[in-house]
Amino acid sequence: MFGHFFERDGVACFYHSLRILPIYFDAILSPYVHSPDGKSVEILLEEAPLNLRHSIARLVETLCRASILVPATYDEKAYLTKVRQLVFGRPNIRVLVLHLTDFCNLSCNYCFIEGGKTKGYKNQHMGVRIAKAALQKFASVISDDLPKPPSVVFYGGEPLLNYATLHSVLEFISRFQDEGRLPQRLNKILITNGTRITYGNAELLKHHNVSVSVSLDGPEFIHNRNRVYRSGSGSFRDSLQGFNILKEVGLCPTVSCVLSESSLDHVPQIIHWLLDDLGVRALGFNHVSIVPDVSRYDPIYESRFASAVVQSHEMVLQHPEVYERRMSRKLNSFLEREIVKADCTGCGEQMAVSPDGKIGICQGYMGTRNTFVGNVFDEGFDPVSHPMFIEWSRRSPLNMPQCSECAALAVCGGGCPRNAEYTSGSIWDRDVAFCHFAMHSVERQLHLRGDDN
Repeated sequence: MFGHFFERDGVACFYHSLRILPIYFDAILSPYVHSPDGKSVEILLEEAPLNLRHSIARLVETLCRASILVPATYDEKAYLTKVRQLVFGRPNIRVLVLHLTDFCNLSCNYCFIEGGKTKGYKNQHMGVRIAKAALQKFASVISDDLPKPPSVVFYGGEPLLNYATLHSVLEFISRFQDEGRLPQRLNKILITNGTRITYGNAELLKHHNVSVSVSLDGPEFIHNRNRVYRSGSGSFRDSLQGFNILKEVGLCPTVSCVLSESSLDHVPQIIHWLLDDLGVRALGFNHVSIVPDVSRYDPIYESRFASAVVQSHEMVLQHPEVYERRMSRKLNSFLEREIVKADCTGCGEQMAVSPDGKIGICQGYMGTRNTFVGNVFDEGFDPVSHPMFIEWSRRSPLNMPQCSECAALAVCGGGCPRNAEYTSGSIWDRDVAFCHFAMHSVERQLHLRGDDN
């Protein structure tokens, strides 16, 4: 159930997908330990060449210690149940996503916020009163024993279109920290398209120690294919100017880069531009989200995207000072043998607040307000105890029977529940788009996937 076999270029590997434990050996031994058809060790050794018997015996012993070879009576499902008991608890909210506005000055071709809006949807800015109430609610529900510092994420639309509320929220955060209502170690993150950055607001962001992620898809001819103003003109020059202003005032902006179908053939060029020309030191690659009636699951695109992210990580590794989010997270989990309960903070770690003060789980439902089940002014609402938040906190490959025999079981995290619902009808279905990346990453971590795959 948890034992998986890989082989490439004369090297074989048995991998325990729940213990995150690989056992490597010479592929010449594979026929004697892979698919032994229920044969005893004694019979296997009798049938093996004399010169291989000692190596086979040692390998079998190692595989037994690793619980990859187990007795027929061994209950692997019971072992999985024990792991679940250790991993899962109640929701543990550590991230607040503030939708300061759902207006945006751009009309990106792949926007999952804009593309998910229902007919007649009315955009609005978040007022200061709602923003303060959201912060108060967040302060009341975060626990004292979080494994990492909590985060407030300023999101949109384009959040800098509501600069006045952003300014006020930053002041509220400082005040709450002084009063002990929020911890001193608190991440503040702004997600922006960069076009509204000025020296004035950049200085404010620096003063409040805000981390800024700018959306840049690559050089001008790549970026302007999808990131356009409502007039249809490209946003590249304005976004790049904003990025450079942030650097000039002393901030170190990260980059969020969407690898659309049209840019997958240019990954090396994008990487060199980001690292060598812009001097980016942290970046993350995103794929085009699935939105009904706008984009659909495309297995060819998803497979190419997964390969491109693996390829990009190999290039980033040549720059030790650079952190690439998507593949690095998987690699770190693999190296530390740390089970990834969920890939999305929406699975028990996050509350999102809409511009009109509704509290939900996932910003991907902003256009429909699905999963938005509370309100910032409802003193009795507690996301930690709400059934929908609890359900999402348990949404994990570890709790999904269709994932139990996958090699990526413990390091996958399950991708995006929203994508799963849009493609298959339920958050408990697989995010089939993410499955491509999960398997590509496992094979690369095992060093059994080539750059050409």
